[in-house]
Amino acid sequence: MPSSLKKLVVVTGASRGIGRAVSEILVAHEVTVIGVARSADALQGLAQRLAPSFIACAADITTPAGVDLVHSAVAAQGDAELAGLVNNAGVLEPIAKLADVDLSLLRAHLETNVVSVVSLTQRLLPQLRASRGRVVNVSSGAATGAYQGWGAYCMGKAALNMLTQVLACEEDRVVAVSVRPGVVATDMQALIRNEGGAAMKPEQHCKFTRLHSEGALLPPERPAASIACLAVCAEKSHSGMFYSWDSPEIAALVDAWTL
Repeated sequence: MPSSLKKLVVVTGASRGIGRAVSEILVAHEVTVIGVARSADALQGLAQRLAPSFIACAADITTPAGVDLVHSAVAAQGDAELAGLVNNAGVLEPIAKLADVDLSLLRAHLETNVVSVVSLTQRLLPQLRASRGRVVNVSSGAATGAYQGWGAYCMGKAALNMLTQVLACEEDRVVAVSVRPGVVATDMQALIRNEGGAAMKPEQHCKFTRLHSEGALLPPERPAASIACLAVCAEKSHSGMFYSWDSPEIAALVDAWTL
């Protein structure tokens, strides 16, 4: 029997891009969102527009204090059911060849894109186990295909996919899925176009500039619909899998969810 408790989903990187779109879609489906980002100002407009179903949580989840803030925000919702955690926050930088990369920047990157995901997931696991909830990790095609200059990002997203598989193996009461969102019109794409040329192969950099000039970048809402759906509807058969946002398995789930 479906639970009558209020559904709650934590979304990191919620202030812009895919995270913002995921939050908007979940709220439209009567799911309460705890939106996490580092800047309170960046969350303010979203909180006002989506109130009372969007709860802003300004927190740096690379720190224990930030993870504590998110946990407290979840606990403050009383007996609400934590249906899902969307680990969306991430960075591309540093863009540099491995021979040249500043190791302090590499460590900071992995703290943001991998270690913080483990930390927040670990902290929320008791609630996720209790609700048989879902962990949705926003990955990338870079997890399986190398790009010159993207060593940190490729390694981090590959680690995120393996993290998903291990979590699925270890947690019988939690569904863990990773999703490739495609090439999306976000600030990260602007960074690639503006700063990626120095370290990337020209043909790889040209691919992204061409997609932008041709208007072929995905709007965030497209992959966000798949990610939002997985956060509340992913089934045990999906656990441990790495899906493209538009894979047939996910499309069928989204179609059923939006009816």
